[in-house]
Amino acid sequence: MLNKFLTSLLALLLVGCVNIEATESLVQKGDWQAVGERDGVRGLPSRSMSDLDELASKAGVQHVDVGDYEAGYNEGIDRYCDVNNAYDIGLSGMQYLGVCANQEDGMRFQMQWRRGFEDFQSADQTF
Repeated sequence: MLNKFLTSLLALLLVGCVNIEATESLVQKGDWQAVGERDGVRGLPSRSMSDLDELASKAGVQHVDVGDYEAGYNEGIDRYCDVNNAYDIGLSGMQYLGVCANQEDGMRFQMQWRRGFEDFQSADQTF
């Protein structure tokens, strides 16, 4: 069980590092729409202007295209909040941060995610 936990932790850390690099690369290219879309499809809350400015500063970029970021974020969040994905997202153990609450099927999404997350937790307890 400890070995499984350490392997999962290492994989998570590696994915996190790759994601940070990839986001910085998108910012350097000025592809703010892709940055927003990545945030949305991951179910992350939309970044604030100060967060976007900080991201640009770290990447050595001076211009933030908020309109492109928001357009991409809206596309990504529409895909993430698809009720048909909710159970699988919960079952994978991913946390839900409430980003679908204002969507048309937001309540159904949360219920399906919770069902999947409870199954994830139940399966985790059996090991």
